[in-house]
Amino acid sequence: MASIAVVAATGRTGRIIVEQALAAGHAVTAIARRPQALGLDHPRLTPHAADVLRPGSLEGVLTGHDAVISALGATGRGPTTVYSAGTAAIVSAMAPVRRLIVLSSAGLAVPADAAAGARLFGRVLHRVMRHPYADMARMERLLAATDLYWTAVRPTGLNDGPAGGHPRVSIGAARTVGPRTSRADLAAYILGRIDDPATYRVPVAVSS
Repeated sequence: MASIAVVAATGRTGRIIVEQALAAGHAVTAIARRPQALGLDHPRLTPHAADVLRPGSLEGVLTGHDAVISALGATGRGPTTVYSAGTAAIVSAMAPVRRLIVLSSAGLAVPADAAAGARLFGRVLHRVMRHPYADMARMERLLAATDLYWTAVRPTGLNDGPAGGHPRVSIGAARTVGPRTSRADLAAYILGRIDDPATYRVPVAVSS
């Protein structure tokens, strides 16, 4: 079993990652501004209060873990730096940890095999979500400039449906996956890829 730090652990996706990680036997450090909001009491759970956008907030927190998972996400469609600045803070605090998995979005790119309707929808979505997507792109460029074993997981539209157990995956995000992703499937996929070299230093598109 692994020792995992989950950043933004109290968000809708972060919480499910924490719950599934504990159920799988991992030790989890749950990092959030108000980690008590998780409402979980578990012998392998260590809550830690930190704000990744406050300089020095993560100092010494990530050391000793096998992997760091970032479930950071922006609220709304306006200009944001939460992805890029938050990830930069995580990267600067990770040494000597090398494995980092972050959440991005399948909307960043339209795969070459996408149908005409999907291409049109992708262009519209990219216009609507241009500010968050621009920051996700900055985040992925930042990761590419590091020597970390990073993975940018790009789910399609997230929902709170049950896990289907058979996610569709495109390593390299070059092929079309499904239109929707349950957070339960996303969490299970992420936790199953902690030690998967095939996902190192690439984006991965995921759907249910």
